[in-house]
Amino acid sequence: MKLYCSPNLFHLLAQQFLSFRWKLLLWSLLLIGLFSLLQGNMSTETPKELVWLALFILFTGIQLLVFSAFIFFFQQLPSQKEAQLHDLNRQFWLKLYQGVEWCEAILFFILLPLPTITFIYALFIVS
Repeated sequence: MKLYCSPNLFHLLAQQFLSFRWKLLLWSLLLIGLFSLLQGNMSTETPKELVWLALFILFTGIQLLVFSAFIFFFQQLPSQKEAQLHDLNRQFWLKLYQGVEWCEAILFFILLPLPTITFIYALFIVS
């Protein structure tokens, strides 16, 4: 059975995008700030297309923020460091770290596509 959300797979994926983590975080903050500025200037006379553009900017900023958090969480796996120590007293910590990493993997398996799916849902339902 092939797993699509294992911590090791996410670690390898995060390693490939490690150089982009700060750029993604900066872009996400800039886009969310831009949405805040646009939202302050919107009124009831604002065309629907500009409202959707502002929402697209918001959801893009949120998506970049989630992906940046993904990279920060999976850039290093504490269980790999713990496994290198080979100490019998550390088995508890190894299992604890692995359990936390699996919880993070399941959480990010749900969170990574969520902003995009939510925007597409809003686009089809509200329009």
